[in-house]
Amino acid sequence: MSFLLATLVFNTLIAGFLTALEFGGGFVVNLVFSQCAGLSIMVLIRLALRLPLRGAARSAAVAVAIVAGATAGGMLGRLLTGIDVSPPGSHETQSLLIGLVFGSIAAGFFWLRERNVLLESDLQARELARLQAEKQSLAAQLRMLQAQIEPHFLFNSLANVAALIETDPKLAGQLLDALIRYLRFSLTRTRAEGGTLGDEVALLTAYLDVLKIRMGQRLAYAFEIAPELMSTAFPPMLLQPLVENAIRHGLEPKVAGGHITVSAERRADRLQIAVTDDGLGFAETPGEGVGLANIRARIAAIYGSTARLDLRSGVGAGVTATMSLPAEVAP
Repeated sequence: MSFLLATLVFNTLIAGFLTALEFGGGFVVNLVFSQCAGLSIMVLIRLALRLPLRGAARSAAVAVAIVAGATAGGMLGRLLTGIDVSPPGSHETQSLLIGLVFGSIAAGFFWLRERNVLLESDLQARELARLQAEKQSLAAQLRMLQAQIEPHFLFNSLANVAALIETDPKLAGQLLDALIRYLRFSLTRTRAEGGTLGDEVALLTAYLDVLKIRMGQRLAYAFEIAPELMSTAFPPMLLQPLVENAIRHGLEPKVAGGHITVSAERRADRLQIAVTDDGLGFAETPGEGVGLANIRARIAAIYGSTARLDLRSGVGAGVTATMSLPAEVAP
């Protein structure tokens, strides 16, 4: 539509220019001939460019469109103005002049626009292929991260089961049941494309039940999550590394152990999830381990810049890890 308007304006300028040169039969007549020739050429050039032609054949088709458009425009102009026979050098020449000027400009414009469209299409195809390759690579990486089960956790739990069989068979059975529940939930989550916050809570409950038996009174935990939030969409195995990190670096090294709380709340269209412990806190020179780096990489890959992970701690005063994610209800 914008090009049509530009064509009408351009044709009007040509009519004014020819009138200033005292060419033709006045501004109105010149305007009619200019619009007829210009619009005819524009339509025929666009039709010619849509033909499945390439190279010289395409250029020839455009040239024929220019001549045909100028001829057709002249005939239509004579029909509208009632001028049956044009004096030599008058409207016949005007139609040809308009055809050559406008046709060349229009042909150049359409050629450049089509070239840009082809270049953009090729660029988009290349970008789509690159994004698809990155997506496939990222999906493989995410699945690898999701499928990671901490070997020390598994080996230590099995070692505890073996030790408790002799001293406390009942507790050994409870530990084995909790470990089986954890492995079942873990395998289900690692194979899932999506899931809910409730699924992640079920996995964490089984995980913490195992650690509760292993650590005894040194570990206490609680979930502070409203029931209506359990249906919120949540990526698999995204919250567990935060809990593992809190226990491994905060509670296990602490002689008295401690308490860990997993909480969630919805603020507008965002889900705020916090893992808080009262363990040892950050060291004097805190650093970020592989687990936290993996979480940041995953939420960046899944949500882009709309998600973040923040850590807050005082030395020796526990740590709070907070994830802020877009809140969506799982299908």
